This record gives sequence, C-alpha cells and structure tokens, in this order.
Amino acid sequence: MTVTAELLEKVPFFRDLPKGSVKRLEKLANTRSYQAGQDIVKEGDEGVGFFLISDGKVEVTRGGTSLTTLGQGAFFGEMALLDHHRRSATVRAVEPTSCITLLRSDFIAELRGNPDMAIGMLQMMSRRLRELDEKVTD
Repeated sequence: MTVTAELLEKVPFFRDLPKGSVKRLEKLANTRSYQAGQDIVKEGDEGVGFFLISDGKVEVTRGGTSLTTLGQGAFFGEMALLDHHRRSATVRAVEPTSCITLLRSDFIAELRGNPDMAIGMLQMMSRRLRELDEKVTD
C-alpha cells in the first residue's frame, strides 16, 4: 500500500497537524511487510518508530500475556516518536501484515525544522494529558 497523507491524517496523533506537516511526514514514511508469526517489535527493545497497520492483524502481548489484537487502521509506537523508552509490549503479526512506518530519527529531524509541527505536537500531547487527567479524576 502506498503511504498517503490521508492515511496518516486518520491517526489521532497526526490529525491536528498542519496539512503541510502531514505531507512532509508522508515523504518520510515507508511500508513494511511482516509474515504471520513475525515479531514487529519486542518488549524491552528500543522504541525507534511508529507503526500504522495498513493491512493484516497483530497481537499485542506484555510479559507473555495477550493484551489485545489490532487490525487495519490501528497504530502503535507513537510515543516512541518522542522518547527513547523501551517497548512496553511485543507486537506480533498473526497473519500477513503490512505497516506504514515512521522512524523516530526522521520525525525528530522534521520537528526541529518545522516549528508549526512541533507546536501541533505539543497541543496534541497536552490534550491527551488532559483527557487522561479527566479519566483519573473520574
């Protein structure tokens, strides 16, 4: 599948970024394919990027316990775009799967050169923190 700005804009993490910023991300993203049973990321590994499932299905496990199954349109690894923390879970393809990938190094380079995009990311992160705060308060 070809990476398009329209696909990336469906991801809440990128949805509110300026249109031109998403177009630039489109040029940085790639598509990778995984076979059934293949690990996409492993718990404890360095988080180096973001994944958007364009086709297929994955299982997310932590400590060997199944947490969830994700399919087309779902994404994971968004926090790895902003920090160097280790992966908190293993994600394994349960059927042939294609993912749109965006590396942290490319994303950070784009943020450094694009203040509007950086401000958009700060606004999105603030919104997510507020939502989390409201959930914790409830």
